[in-house]
Amino acid sequence: MRFIIITFLLISYFRPLAQNSNQELKGKITYKNTQSVYVRFDRTKGISQGDTLYLLTGDSLAPALVVNHLSSISCVTTPLEGVLVEVGQEIFYQVVSKEPVSQVIEAPEPDHSITVAEPDNDLDRERLRERSSELRGKVAVGSYTNFTSDHLTSTQRMRYTFSLDANHLANSDFSFESYAIFRHSANEWSEVKQNLASALKIYSLALTYEPNDKTEMSLGRKINRNMSNVGAIDGLQISRKIQNFTFGGILGSRPDSYDYGLNMHQLQYGGFISYDKKYDNRGYLQTSVAAIEQKYHSKTDRRFIYLQHSNSLVPNLNLFSSIELDLLKLKGDQLTNALSPTSIFISLHYRASRKLSISSSYDARRNVIYYESFRSTIDRLIEQETRQGARLRVNYRPFKYITIGTSGGYRFQRDQQNTSKNLYGFLSISRIPWIGASATLSSTYLESNYLKGTIYGIMFSKDLIGGNMQTELNYRKVKYSYGQFSSQLNQDIFTMSLSGRITKKLSISTNCEATLEKGRTLYRIYSNLIQRF
Repeated sequence: MRFIIITFLLISYFRPLAQNSNQELKGKITYKNTQSVYVRFDRTKGISQGDTLYLLTGDSLAPALVVNHLSSISCVTTPLEGVLVEVGQEIFYQVVSKEPVSQVIEAPEPDHSITVAEPDNDLDRERLRERSSELRGKVAVGSYTNFTSDHLTSTQRMRYTFSLDANHLANSDFSFESYAIFRHSANEWSEVKQNLASALKIYSLALTYEPNDKTEMSLGRKINRNMSNVGAIDGLQISRKIQNFTFGGILGSRPDSYDYGLNMHQLQYGGFISYDKKYDNRGYLQTSVAAIEQKYHSKTDRRFIYLQHSNSLVPNLNLFSSIELDLLKLKGDQLTNALSPTSIFISLHYRASRKLSISSSYDARRNVIYYESFRSTIDRLIEQETRQGARLRVNYRPFKYITIGTSGGYRFQRDQQNTSKNLYGFLSISRIPWIGASATLSSTYLESNYLKGTIYGIMFSKDLIGGNMQTELNYRKVKYSYGQFSSQLNQDIFTMSLSGRITKKLSISTNCEATLEKGRTLYRIYSNLIQRF
């Protein structure tokens, strides 16, 4: 434990290097598919291909998306390795100013990091009264339909999404958040009736109380941003901020391992400490350490430490890392104290210039062992080797509207099981003369223990009706050979998508895909209607 505390203190007190002054552009994810994430801004002036877009994590910005091509108001991006995003999330971009910092005349904001005394409660209350209540959310209806040319198979799935963020209800100290999805297949209501949790997934449902700007208490299901990899927590969460440090604890349970419902037999508790600081015009730093004890029917199921660190202290370099360290090990039939890493993830993104950006990541994971929940399969899980993976991505913009890029990944285990390699390259033109569209040529090579394959693709996209509508045409040629079964897969995939706004807060999107292979054609249609409020 001593080395963890020392490491934490050393990392926390790094000092930033100077950068240019900047301003932030805020956008929102409007659509995503298996390959791309679409982000809409009021304007994209200052953004270039190969740039990085950011998610707000706690009080700091973490790298999330890389811009492939863009129009005057939207960007088509690819998420960084390990980053999960959802439609509706806010995305940020930092526009670097050409003026030196000394020429930017602004009233300096107070540096709360040097405040020694705790704020007066009356002053806290005055600040809270100035907070206006904010309500935003969405209701979405999605339909997924699959059918074949021979009419032998046909399926339809419906997806209903509801999300709500109500901050400072009626200008009070209380806030509420929720995010839920209900999914079902046609003619399968019997399964829903037997187990509602199989169709209804509640990812967030919590009430938060903030008596002042330093203290926060939440009750319900919520992901703690200081230990996000732990997942959703059902129960009570408390945090207290003292200068740049945040101390907190959790007491509750974890969602059911099978249907994500409420399970009071899977109790958990723990605490965390986090250091957060955003340096004006210089970058950000965030480090957190958490210790968690998880139970199953009052018996210890898992005990582990979670460490997370991200910063942009070196100019143009963004770092994110997380480590999970298990504290228990099975010897015979007895659990003993032992320190062993369960997962290590490190991601670096370096913007060498306006034209060149480089991203790399390393991922090493072992099976998470729950000694009580999965008692019958523990021996098999322990014997499996650590899965490791490395990825490198390079984007280069030789000319104003042209970007080329390549990325490669390698995943392996020491016993050579589940080994896979992939290599991806693309050429993107963000603005084709006369037609105002963008195009991307891409190729992918895949190789694993059981298949080898290539995918070649071309994609066109264009904004319509003043940017209120976007369309995309995509063609992919897929060739896979399965060595183990001496069989081949040869497919031509055509995709057309259309998305746009009916009103300011009402939007619709449709994605149609046809997969042609020998003897049959598979059709997929996905439609989504979103009402925001």
